[in-house]
Amino acid sequence: MLEWLEVQNLAVLERVALELGPGLTVLTGETGAGKSVLVDALALLLGEKPEGLIRAGAETLLVTAFFGGKSLSRRVSTGRSTPRIEGEVVSLKELAEEASQYLAIHAQHAALTLSSRKAQRGLLDALLDPSLLETYRAAYAHHQAVLSETERLEAAARERERKLDVLRFQLEEIDGAKLAIGEDQQLRAEAERLRHLETLRERVAAASVSLAGDGDAIGLVGAAQREIKAAGKYDAQLDNLSADLETALNSLKAVSRELEDYLEALEADSGALEEVETRLALIERLERKYGEGIAAVLEFAQASRLELRELEGAEDRLSELRVEQEKAWKTLFGAGQELSEARNKTATSLSKKVGAEIRGLGMPSARFSVELSKLPQPGPEGLEEVQLLFSANPGTPLTPLDKAASGGELSRVMLALALLTGSEADTVVFDEVDAGVGGEAAWQVADRLAKLAEQRQVLVVTHLPQIAARAQTHYQVVKQGNSVQIQRVHQEERVRELARMLSGSYSEAALEHAKELLHSAS
Repeated sequence: MLEWLEVQNLAVLERVALELGPGLTVLTGETGAGKSVLVDALALLLGEKPEGLIRAGAETLLVTAFFGGKSLSRRVSTGRSTPRIEGEVVSLKELAEEASQYLAIHAQHAALTLSSRKAQRGLLDALLDPSLLETYRAAYAHHQAVLSETERLEAAARERERKLDVLRFQLEEIDGAKLAIGEDQQLRAEAERLRHLETLRERVAAASVSLAGDGDAIGLVGAAQREIKAAGKYDAQLDNLSADLETALNSLKAVSRELEDYLEALEADSGALEEVETRLALIERLERKYGEGIAAVLEFAQASRLELRELEGAEDRLSELRVEQEKAWKTLFGAGQELSEARNKTATSLSKKVGAEIRGLGMPSARFSVELSKLPQPGPEGLEEVQLLFSANPGTPLTPLDKAASGGELSRVMLALALLTGSEADTVVFDEVDAGVGGEAAWQVADRLAKLAEQRQVLVVTHLPQIAARAQTHYQVVKQGNSVQIQRVHQEERVRELARMLSGSYSEAALEHAKELLHSAS
């Protein structure tokens, strides 16, 4: 429900803030007073263009509305529009979609709930058992999923053999290499060592000679150890030093042996560099083709294995899908036929009921029809499109409602539809619903607006006292110079406004008539 509406610098309106309640709210005023200005304001929230609506002398206009505590607003300046939901900037489309959940407008320039076939279909479907549409949508989604998978596998099958050859070659190449994570770093370190074998050989040989050659370290330490051991016969303090020298001598002998083994191994490694570099070249080639690093190459191989398995099983899956597709089609078509039958039956009934309603709303020769036209292929919402058709005059063919009806006629048709389908938003706005209406039809329109207001919040711009008298809330639009004021009227003020609407005067007879009208309406 619309709880609060604030408007600044819109057309002839400088500023107004209105608190709104449930039931029927009317806006009345003299011709030319600008009664439709609030309709223009609300239409901006539904995405209407703001051309010519910024108040003369102002830089921006602002519309802010609260629906169920949620704020929707739109600020418009020259060449720029800033829509917001709960204070956050959004796109105009997002604002319009949000507003349409709460608000519907029926007027000459804003029959916004009938702007698409989708909306017209939704109006009819609101009368159906919801499970019919849910069942159809589920069947359609399943059929589309089966079709999509079938098409994908059939397309893949056309290149299947070529792709299989490629995948098998790639896997054979990668698997044949028997790669190990970290292997490349180890090989590069080994290659670096093998490239410097001569240097290693020279340095290690020199060290070995220093340890065990002429004037070698082992001989010198051994001689020193023997001298200290001999001297230890005469001084026990030298025993520890003799033992230390013996330990050092044993360590030097061990190092010397290891150096000799190392030198022998270097001789054996002389032909290993070519083998290491060949392995590195293989790894680098695979990395260039399949991914940066051994881990990436192995991941590529795993993905290729999965794809290979899927392609190898494609024929079996295709056979299954063709059977499944036939079943899915039968289910979809069956659900579509049930939905179509329900729509046809409901369309016939709704056409009769709306026709009867609108003929009592000042359109005695009007005709209305809900037309279903079969689609060439099942669509996401059924086997047919829905279109509302209308003719106001005898002999005039039925044509699309939004093109055939005037603003007032369209509003009255939507009033009838809202009553019969219950498909409207919580807040419904009518402008020109009483255009060209008088006599008994005026009472009928007033009664139906009051009835709709029992279920919805209804805002009506009207010149009919019969409608104004039925309202729970009454606002009067008053022109003051180049601007207008909107003020709520109560009691005597309301009686005077009704008197003006009845006779254009405030005579005693008019005031008495207005009181009687209010009394009968209550």
